[in-house]
Amino acid sequence: MSTAGDPGLRRLAATLALGGEGPFANSDRTFAVRPEQQAMAAAVECAIATTGELIVEAGTGTGKTFAYLVPVLLGGARTILSTGTKTLQEQLFHRDLPRVREALGISVSSALLKGRANYLCLHRLDRSAGEALNAASEQQHDLSAIRAWAARTASGDIAEMGEVPESAPVWPSVTSTNENCLGAECAFFGDCHVVNARRAAMAADIVVVNHHLLFADLALKQEGFGELLPGAEVFVIDEAHQLPELAGQFFSQSLSARQLRDLGVDLAREAASVTGLLPVLAALLGDIEAAVRRLRFALDPLPRRGAWTLIAGLDGVNHAFDDVEQALDVIGNALVPHAEAHDGLAACRARAQEYLRRLRRARAPASSGHVHWFEISERGFNLSVTPLDVAEPLSEFRGQTRAAWIFTSATLAVGEDFSLFQQQAGLRDAETLRLPSPFDYERNALLYLPRGLPPPQSQGYTEQVVDRLRGALAASRGRAFCLFTSHRALQIAARLLGDLPYPLLVQGSA
Repeated sequence: MSTAGDPGLRRLAATLALGGEGPFANSDRTFAVRPEQQAMAAAVECAIATTGELIVEAGTGTGKTFAYLVPVLLGGARTILSTGTKTLQEQLFHRDLPRVREALGISVSSALLKGRANYLCLHRLDRSAGEALNAASEQQHDLSAIRAWAARTASGDIAEMGEVPESAPVWPSVTSTNENCLGAECAFFGDCHVVNARRAAMAADIVVVNHHLLFADLALKQEGFGELLPGAEVFVIDEAHQLPELAGQFFSQSLSARQLRDLGVDLAREAASVTGLLPVLAALLGDIEAAVRRLRFALDPLPRRGAWTLIAGLDGVNHAFDDVEQALDVIGNALVPHAEAHDGLAACRARAQEYLRRLRRARAPASSGHVHWFEISERGFNLSVTPLDVAEPLSEFRGQTRAAWIFTSATLAVGEDFSLFQQQAGLRDAETLRLPSPFDYERNALLYLPRGLPPPQSQGYTEQVVDRLRGALAASRGRAFCLFTSHRALQIAARLLGDLPYPLLVQGSA
C-alpha cells in the first residue's frame, strides 16, 4: 500500500515499520521493539510533513538513527543527514543507511560528502613534483605511494589510501583548503575530486555530511558565495549538542601562525613554476617567516589564552604585529605584476590580502556583539574575532532553506528543560520531545571503581587499567564495550586482551 499522499498514513507506516510485525523484526532476530524509538519516528515524520522544527533528546539505547532514517526514507524527501564526526558519518553511510534501505525495500540514491581536505588535490599533487627530492625519506615514500594511488582512484577520498595514514604530514601538501583552492581557474578543474563529489551529492536523494561541512556551507552563504551542499527538504542534525560551539567557530574570523607559514610554502611552490621568480621573492618569503617568528616570541609572556585587551598596551607585541602587517602588504604588492598571468600566484596574493584584513580587524577595537581574543600554542598563535550570539545567523539560515529541521542527541535538555539549547541555536518555537533510555540501568548496570591504580600520568597506568578490565570482561562473559581515548591505549588493550576466549569489541576515540 502506498502512503506517499497521506501524512497520517506515513506516520503510521513509520511506527509500524519499527514494530513487532514490521520489516526489521521480520528480517533480524536481534531486533527489539522500543516504544521510545517508535515515538521518535512518529514525531520526526510529523515534523517532515509539516516542514517544522523538532528537538529530540533520546537516551542511550533508543535507536535514534533508525528512528529518523525510517520516516526519512518513507517520506521520500531530499534529505541532508549531518553528524558530529567523520567516523560517525562513515558508519551512518556504510552501515545504518543501507540496512534501513534494505529492510524497507526502498530504492533511494545516497552520497557521502566530506570537506575538501579529505580529497586529493590534483593541482597541489602536480606542484609537489619537485619537492620529493628535498623531502625526508618517509615523505618521499608517501608521495610516491600517493602518486601511484592517484592514477587509479576514482573518488580521491584519502580515507581509501590505507598505505599512507590520514595523520601523515604529507597530506596537507596534496590536499586543498578553501583558501588555497583555485576553483574554476584550476587546470585540473574538470577532473577535480571535490567537484565530482559535490556533483554526486547534487544528484542524490540523501546526502550524508558532518557538522563541519554543514557549517562551512552556512558560513559561505553568509559571505555571499555559492553553496557547497545541495538544497534539501529535510535536514537531520544528529549529535546536535555540538552545534552551538561549532557555530561559534565557523562564524568567527581567525588568523593563525600556521596559515601565514602555509602561505609562504604555497607561494614558494607557485613561484617555482615561473622562471626566475623564486629568487626575486626569496627575501620577501624570509621576511614574513621571520616576522611570524618574532611575533610568536613576543607573545610568550602572555597567558595561553586571553582577551585582546591584554595585548593592546604591549609595545613589543604591537611592533611585531606591525612587522607581520608590513610583510603581508609588501608580498601582496610584489605579486601584482604576476597575478594576472598565473592563477596560483593570483590566489596567493588574494590570501595575503585576506590575511592582512583579518589581522587588522583582530587589532581593531572590539565591535558590538563580538569578542576579540588570542590563543598561544608551543609554536604558533591564533587570533580570533568571535560573535557572542550565533542564534540569529542560524535562524536566518534555516529560514532560507524552507525545510524541515530535526535536531537530536542524547544530551540536549537541562533536566526537563530545552530552553538553553533552543536559545543558543535560535530554535525558540521548535517542538521538543524528551525520551528516556529503554535500558533498565538499576537492574542491568554496575559501577566498578578499581582501587590502588596509580595516577593517570604514571608510566604503566594504561596496562594496569587493562589488567583490571580482564575481571570485568570475564564477569560479563564478553558482553562489554570498552572505550579508549587514544590509539596507543587501544593497541595496548588489543595486545593484552587478545587471548580472551570470547570476541572483544573495543573502540578508540581521538
